[in-house]
Amino acid sequence: MADISIIIRTLNERLQLFSLLGALKDQTMFDRAEIIVVDNESTDGTVETALEHGARVITIKRDEFSFPRSLNMGAEAAQGKFLIFTVGHALPFRKDWLISGLEHLSDPRVAGVYSPVIPHTGCSLAEKLFYWPNYLWAKFRGPHQVTHHRMGVFGATNIGLRKELWLEHPFDERYGLGGEHGEWAAWAINEKGLCLMCDVRFSVRHSHGLGCLGMLRQIFYWSARLAKPMAFDRKRLSFRKDLKF
Repeated sequence: MADISIIIRTLNERLQLFSLLGALKDQTMFDRAEIIVVDNESTDGTVETALEHGARVITIKRDEFSFPRSLNMGAEAAQGKFLIFTVGHALPFRKDWLISGLEHLSDPRVAGVYSPVIPHTGCSLAEKLFYWPNYLWAKFRGPHQVTHHRMGVFGATNIGLRKELWLEHPFDERYGLGGEHGEWAAWAINEKGLCLMCDVRFSVRHSHGLGCLGMLRQIFYWSARLAKPMAFDRKRLSFRKDLKF
């Protein structure tokens, strides 16, 4: 029985998912993991690609989708005691990505692990200017504890946590438009007295192909969703041209 569950959220990402699943199979300790794909009714062969790679697929309907609901569906189905969350268009670039996260989660004082991401190759200058400084600063600091939450901390693109903590406090589905991972992190820090670990070995490549204006809209979107719970609304993501609803 797997003791690690890697949960991947997808929407029409067949080619990206193919690369991600290939990278995961090269990970140290992958033999202890199960793959769960939470798919939002893809039509491009994403589900078939997932099944061909031995993943278990859970479908969330388009009109029922929200960010926290998709995470909770994956966590509920997971058999592992360690939950690793990512998305279909992310890509680990180190073979110790998985084990680096698990090293921290074995410490009972640590609620979760994350890292700033770096953009995909071929990304825009705006994305490079946004993503690289956070990653390089985290790399300079080395693995370190985080005891407060702010934008950029514990994003669901690449986070890990223990299922026992998720059972105690599932992702808050009032944050349908996003920010549920931040709410969870704040709960773990403020109510449980635990910390998060930031470790760049746990980083992934992740970006959306946004230019300067699109990146500004993304930042405003992130800021708004952290402010308060908001229902999911696809119109608010219209600037994301990579999303094929």
